[in-house]
Amino acid sequence: MDRKEMKRQARRTLRGHYWILVIVCLFASFLGAEYGSSLWTATYEDTSVVRAETSDRLQSLVADIATDNEAEARDEVQQRRDEIKREDTIKALGRSRGVFSTVLNSFSSGGVILTVFDAIRSVATSQSIAVVILVVFSLAVYTFVWLFIKETYLIVARRMVLESRVYERVPLRRFLYPIQTRQWPRMAWNMFVCNVYQFLWTLTIVGGVVKHYSYMMVPYILAENPTISANEAITLSRRMMKGHKWECFVAGLSFLGWDLLNLASFGLVGIFYSNAYQAAFYGEYYAYLRGLTKTSGLPGSELMCDVYLFEKPQREVVRCSYSDVASVVDDVRAAEPVAKPSGFVGFLSQQLGIQMKSSPQVVAYEAYEARRHMTRDGRDIIEARVYPGRLAPAPMRFKMEVTSDLTSARSYTVLNLVMMFFIFCFVGWLWEVSLALITEGTFVNRGTLHGPWLPIYGTGGVVILVLLKRLRDRPYLEFIAATVLCGVLEYFSSWYLEVTHDGQRWWDYTGYFLNLNGRICAEGLLTFGLGGLAIVYVIAPALDNQLRKVNAKTLAVIAVVLLAVYAVDQAYSIGHPNSGAGITDYAVRTSAISAPDVRTFRTR
Repeated sequence: MDRKEMKRQARRTLRGHYWILVIVCLFASFLGAEYGSSLWTATYEDTSVVRAETSDRLQSLVADIATDNEAEARDEVQQRRDEIKREDTIKALGRSRGVFSTVLNSFSSGGVILTVFDAIRSVATSQSIAVVILVVFSLAVYTFVWLFIKETYLIVARRMVLESRVYERVPLRRFLYPIQTRQWPRMAWNMFVCNVYQFLWTLTIVGGVVKHYSYMMVPYILAENPTISANEAITLSRRMMKGHKWECFVAGLSFLGWDLLNLASFGLVGIFYSNAYQAAFYGEYYAYLRGLTKTSGLPGSELMCDVYLFEKPQREVVRCSYSDVASVVDDVRAAEPVAKPSGFVGFLSQQLGIQMKSSPQVVAYEAYEARRHMTRDGRDIIEARVYPGRLAPAPMRFKMEVTSDLTSARSYTVLNLVMMFFIFCFVGWLWEVSLALITEGTFVNRGTLHGPWLPIYGTGGVVILVLLKRLRDRPYLEFIAATVLCGVLEYFSSWYLEVTHDGQRWWDYTGYFLNLNGRICAEGLLTFGLGGLAIVYVIAPALDNQLRKVNAKTLAVIAVVLLAVYAVDQAYSIGHPNSGAGITDYAVRTSAISAPDVRTFRTR
């Protein structure tokens, strides 16, 4: 074993697939599957301890209810709620308001168990039946999360690491590997059997430690061939690790420096480097052991039959299996190229996604580029840049769509952008007015303006379409950029309104989980990110298709009228901003976990 060479190869893999491997390990940490040290709590507690305490609390509540100690269970939940209220002293980690806080508090206090129990009891014919249903439901949920998500994710992570060793790109759809292969139940069962064996061995003096290394290759074997049985995978792992346990233990010790550095940085080094580095290294280690196993003809080695997971296939082989995809790709390649718009028109359309007016040349080029983009996945498979899923031991389906009316690779005319600005403004206003009607039962005209529009929504939507045009072919970057961009816009808007209106605020996220000075918060940013994706890939293309059907002169008249009314509203609101009950005078409300003096602020 050449450990230095393996580490060199691991670093090479990490350089080529840095972000995807970081995300893979981050999800593993979040699910509690691996890499426990992270930044999920303000006090830098080990998340595995936090999860264990929460799990124990939920199990204790179920036990109390099942043994007719319902009153005691409710007292325990209330005590935990009071603790959360007393500990809510860090402004950035507010736990008194918002969806995230409600969910976190519900699980932390155990209130979710009482909520489920009350719901079951409302439809059950007796208390005993409600208790039985609650116990069965709790067990089913725990089992599903543990086996079908947490344990099978270990297989998914191994699969993505192994593909990154050989191929230039690992598609995000590989996170759905258990579903793609239609082997999800088998994977969960195999991991369950492996865990049972491991647990039984922990009852011996040293068996637990030894078998930890003996079974270490099981997720890798299942990642390569998920169609085999649990006993086949476990037996093969034992044979592969025979004589290599100490070697693997020493290899793990070689990362001790990184582990200490990770500890010293409160998990940052692990999140952004060492976790992914170790994952890539153990992928190399599995490839090394697999090679030895194949060479020696070890019994069961024939089960490791995913040849193209470790070497690229010949293009002729791929084209034969993907003949339908190859035909479409060839047709797109053979299509007459469309000249790229140049000059100022080309700059606006390519960099900002703007057309001063509808240009046939721009429309034709964008349609051509859209077809090329839609065949990108197919091209990557045909050219062996992506693993050919149809050639796997458990074949993965692949269907390529090359026609769509909602292509995002388009630019928008200035006129259509103006109309979309007002549409987004109105939809945002309608959304927040509806929230007030639902939560408070009263009409509240949101925002600083007096008309039915909230410019922050319109501005955010248009800015995403214009400034992030170059990222549309990479949805994950589009999401990150939209989240950051809208966060900056909202923070600046809040600051500007407060400075120009004598400290008056039109929204405040104080008390929300992960908020920054009450101006922005995590769940708001998540909504902006998801909303940005919806705008770029669905809403804006659909609106653009409809606006193109309207007579341009009629649309221009409507736009001018709207702009004139909007300008008057803006000018008037500078001196007489919209304010009052529910807008700047916030209603005082309390919840089960919020302090009595916490004010519930409007979101806009």
